[in-house]
Formats: sequence, C-alpha cells, structure tokens
Amino acid sequence: MYKKTVLIFLFLLLNSCSDKNKSNMHQLFNQDDIYHISLLNTEKAQLIASLETKALLTATYLNPVYSREKCKDFKDDSSHLCEDISDGDYFFVGVFIPNSKTHHFNNKGYSLTLNGAKPKEIKKLEKDDPLKYEMPMVDNWSTYYRVKFPMANSKKFNLLFSSDRFGVDKLEFLKE
Repeated sequence: MYKKTVLIFLFLLLNSCSDKNKSNMHQLFNQDDIYHISLLNTEKAQLIASLETKALLTATYLNPVYSREKCKDFKDDSSHLCEDISDGDYFFVGVFIPNSKTHHFNNKGYSLTLNGAKPKEIKKLEKDDPLKYEMPMVDNWSTYYRVKFPMANSKKFNLLFSSDRFGVDKLEFLKE
C-alpha cells in the first residue's frame, strides 16, 4: 500500500510540473558526458611514509575526453577545451602536499614521468580555469596543472609519481 501511495504521489507531482520544472527535471537526470568520460580516465596516487600521506596526486587522461570525435557532441561552452591534443598525451593533474604552501610536483624531489619521459609542458591552471569545472575529484586544497607529455606509442602506459624521499606510485592508463 505504501509503495502505491508513493508512486501515485510522484506521478501527480511530475504531471503537475510546469514546462520550466520539466526542463529542470530533465537536467537533473541528464548525463554529463565530459564528467563521465573524465571519471573513467582518472586515477589517484599517494606517496605514504610512516603511515602518513606525504603527497597526493590525481590525474585525468584528457586525450580520450577531448578527442575530436567526442568534442562535436559536447556543449558549446566546452569547445575551447577541444583544442589540438593530437601532438602529445595530455593530463589534468591535481597535487596536494601537506604542510606545503606550493603544491608543485616538479621540484623539491617530486617528479612525474610518462613511460620514463619527462613532461614537455606544464601549465599551472588559475583558480577559475574552465577545465577545473569539468573534471572530477577537484578540491580547494590542491594545485592544478595541464601537463603535456610526448605521445606514448603503446596502448597501455604508466604515469609515475615519485619522490626522492617517499618512493613511487604508478598510475596505469589505456588508450582507446
């Protein structure tokens, strides 16, 4: 009896919604393709010592997210992110290092390599960069970068986050 009452109530509520509310309901259940594909291509690394996290890195492989084929399906406000990504492997990288004012992964003994290759370009993103609004696992404590590596020739490749003091963590990614 309870289930029938709830179903009738929901049916009446949805039928009585104005066009504006129906549009809002559609947005509520509509899938965000960029976020979904980004989440599937996101990995997390932690460098741990003495049972404490010394550094945390999240990396999203951007090439499958913003490939030319998929970009045509995205909203117009994301088209600026569909620039040429065919000249390398691009990552959206977030770094958090406790007790550090600057969360850099390319100094103080930290490094990031893709199959042994160093980044070709590291661009620190501003607080209001549009890419940050599209990506999963973004927080207010990390510093975010767009990192470009030379194009990896293999289908499976490893992004290594390492520290001189705290070791290495490996993130594995696949090309489509």
